[in-house]
Amino acid sequence: MDENKAYQLLQELLSCHAPAGHEAEVDAVLQRELAQFGDRIRLSQDGAGNLIAHLPGDGPRVLVLAHKDEISMAVSAIREDGRLLVQNCGGSLPWKYGEGPVEIQTDSGWLRAILSVGSSHARTGPVAELVKERALTWSDVTLFSGRSPRELAELGIHVGSRAVVSRERKQLQTLGHYVASYALDDRLGLVALVWALEQLLAEPPALDLHFVFSSSEEIGLLGAIHAAQQLRPEIAIAIDTSPVAHGSGAVLDARPIIWSRELVYHDPEECAALLRLAASLGFGAQAVLYDGAASDAAGIKKAGLAGRTVAFGFPRDNSHGFEIAHRAALPNVTQLLVAYLRQLR
Repeated sequence: MDENKAYQLLQELLSCHAPAGHEAEVDAVLQRELAQFGDRIRLSQDGAGNLIAHLPGDGPRVLVLAHKDEISMAVSAIREDGRLLVQNCGGSLPWKYGEGPVEIQTDSGWLRAILSVGSSHARTGPVAELVKERALTWSDVTLFSGRSPRELAELGIHVGSRAVVSRERKQLQTLGHYVASYALDDRLGLVALVWALEQLLAEPPALDLHFVFSSSEEIGLLGAIHAAQQLRPEIAIAIDTSPVAHGSGAVLDARPIIWSRELVYHDPEECAALLRLAASLGFGAQAVLYDGAASDAAGIKKAGLAGRTVAFGFPRDNSHGFEIAHRAALPNVTQLLVAYLRQLR
């Protein structure tokens, strides 16, 4: 895989829908990509929906994780006029989406709808209050599909059904050295894992490696914790998009971001090793302390399921919205991951 092929794979993954726990479209693409490695890896899927590529070895057991799911909406009620009320599922915010097409999961596919706020040509009512600068919340929006409650029920849409931004809104945009789309989180990480695995197979390190394409990260790091309970790793590494958050000091450029603190503090020796490696590779890295982020590796460490953990990834602006990343961050993070795994003991 070269950089162009990596970005072709990224676009294909972006076009997949994968609300937490409903990740079959992403699974199909990843299984096809991993099949090219033949019997050099052992491919499996566990009961939590994690897709696991195992590269056996005699060294420490290492989990490398990137999550398959994306933030979404969950139907909370269906009104008599057929409009659907929705709520956050994994950190989504209505003002990050704005009015526009979304797709609701049915028994057999996806139904088009429009996330709607309502007309602003009034001096009273909820939309008039929004015009006066009240913050937009989920209680202010509905999904309009043009279907009656009976038709929605026949399609299998009910309370709890998931909705995501429509596919055409998840098309990769290029802006000079940058790329942008909904759902870069964590499709960038999935591509990095496939690309890194391809490189490692040429000369496998002395590790018992499990590449975990994890499920349901956005709703509590659930897949990663399950995988760690089953596999009992010594080291867990999360590759994830990394918010350029206010006050963090993070910069939107090509340098990987090392998560020194998030849900937990990660091991300082491992973070320092990553910073040294990134410097030696010529692109450098940024060390960040996050107040409001959580990775698969942190969930594993907090549950006491790995002794050593690190998390790092791609600087990302507009988190949980139309996300922006530097194009060179993908090859840089992949290269850093490969180098880090090769020096682990």
